[in-house]
Amino acid sequence: MEREYIRIKKPAPLPFDTRQLKTLDDEFWKNWVFYYLLDFYKNYDSVELKSKIEEEKKKQYPRTEREIAKFVRLKLKANREFGFNFSVKGEETNDEDVEGNYDITIHNTYWKNQDFYFECKNLDGSKDLVDKYVCYNTYKKDANNENIFDGGVLRYFNGKYAQNLTFGGMIGFIIDGDSNNIKTAILKKLSDKFLISPEGDLISTKDKSIEENPFTFDSLHLRLNTEFTIHHLLFDLLPKSS
Repeated sequence: MEREYIRIKKPAPLPFDTRQLKTLDDEFWKNWVFYYLLDFYKNYDSVELKSKIEEEKKKQYPRTEREIAKFVRLKLKANREFGFNFSVKGEETNDEDVEGNYDITIHNTYWKNQDFYFECKNLDGSKDLVDKYVCYNTYKKDANNENIFDGGVLRYFNGKYAQNLTFGGMIGFIIDGDSNNIKTAILKKLSDKFLISPEGDLISTKDKSIEENPFTFDSLHLRLNTEFTIHHLLFDLLPKSS
């Protein structure tokens, strides 16, 4: 099921010479990762995905977010061209509190041994899921009896995610609600200061950051006295009922 409105452009070819591969910068590799993610979004089978989600919902403790991330990873692995250049892995434990427990990790051996990490969150137009995408109060207490905060974006700034990198990714799985309203709500939430401010403070945003697609944007944050970029992709995955 091809979605013509999704703008996708194949990046410059990867060289065959391994010496050249080792000299390529982050932007080159990121463009290839974005290409494959957009290719997935443009061509995935929504009927197949809907069936998997409905099956997951029947479980006593459904984890649709995890099932969708797994679906994305399997479709990337099934892409022979992707597999020739990259590998992808995801959750290896059921413990969501484990440090470095990324939903999607994309790797190429010659990319200066760096990985592109993506945290994935469901979105349905509710404030609750927007908060979980960015930052929310778990109402659990730490050793000092202070509230513990968590959230997809927050994890890049509280010492959990991508500590040796200057970038990371967020993929929002929109399973209900209006995508434009959800995007606006996320941008508004990102402007709120985290409890660990100035760590994670928003510096600026760049709309339509990936091939001018309106469901993408970048957010630039302060981290460890430098700048950290989060690349956001909001995938409107399920057909809405008429």
